[in-house]
Amino acid sequence: MIHLITVNAVGMVTTDPGGSQLAQHVEQLVPVRGVRGSMAPRALVGLLALVSGAGVVSAGPLVWNAPSGCPDAADVRARIERRLGASVDHAVHGIEITVVRDRGAFVATIDARALTVANDVRTLRSERCEGLADAVAVIVARLASEARDRVPDSMLISIPEVPPAARVAALEDATHDDAELGLVNRGSPKPMADDDTTRKWGGGGHLRGLSGAGALPSLNLGIELAGHVRRFDRFIEVGAGLWIPQSAHLQVGAPARVDVSLQVITVRGGWSPRDLPLRAWLTAEVGRIQGIGIAVDDPRAGSSRWSALGGGFNVAWPMSPIARLVGAVELMIPIERTVFMLADGRDLYRPSSAAARCSLGIEIGWK
Repeated sequence: MIHLITVNAVGMVTTDPGGSQLAQHVEQLVPVRGVRGSMAPRALVGLLALVSGAGVVSAGPLVWNAPSGCPDAADVRARIERRLGASVDHAVHGIEITVVRDRGAFVATIDARALTVANDVRTLRSERCEGLADAVAVIVARLASEARDRVPDSMLISIPEVPPAARVAALEDATHDDAELGLVNRGSPKPMADDDTTRKWGGGGHLRGLSGAGALPSLNLGIELAGHVRRFDRFIEVGAGLWIPQSAHLQVGAPARVDVSLQVITVRGGWSPRDLPLRAWLTAEVGRIQGIGIAVDDPRAGSSRWSALGGGFNVAWPMSPIARLVGAVELMIPIERTVFMLADGRDLYRPSSAAARCSLGIEIGWK
């Protein structure tokens, strides 16, 4: 015999009062004529009651369906209330829980998509159905508490309080269950506490292609490799950049020119919120700017120090938990500007008073 038990919107066990009313109605319609005559209407009454009872399972917003030998719906309700610290009335909506046997163990599937408004389906496994029911109660209580906290105060419904002694016992039971059950949650990661070390600290590195103007002649192209460390909402980053040499001609179409290249070490520090895909910073960089004369009398090579200050920001598009596509914009103001000239005093190239850059690349690390 299959027993189907439904927990309704307020968590009460439904024994299908509709079925019994339907049975009474049928008995009133069908006359009883002795023992033999009563068999048919009684069989019809039983059939209608079974059909009516089976429909209740899918109608309820919270469903507990488990094999024989597992705790019943009333027991599961009581466990949820102990951990929730309040009645489940108006707190649990649309959670479906199905328990099946699988290779000598019990497997529970918790479908909480209606409550969390997300693709939240969790799977738990245990050798004991008793322990599995405890784990289910812990998860449902937490989901109900989180959902209740997200509801605006103006929409909250008064929920009967559980006595303080019961709340203390519930907290102790929930803490003990979390430590002792030893269940494997295969459906979703464990919640991460706000004060967890991985939330205080983060870091990673990136490789980006650079494009800009102002530091070198014409269009500037380069590459940057950098690494950063974050603590809370602040970060510091150190990187190395290499810019491809670009040419500045004495005259348009003339072969005489100077090829200018730039290598820099960059330090950035600023704001990196943990919950937003943004980062903003101030920048300081130092390096060497070099020039080589081409197609000129007595060609020579020379170099000078490069230093600049500026700032920028980037936006990250997550591709996986640790990989992001990052685009950045940065503006730099050179502090030292080197002039490349011919021996007769004519200028070949002078960096601009400001250098604008943009970049795109891959960042690997923990947000």
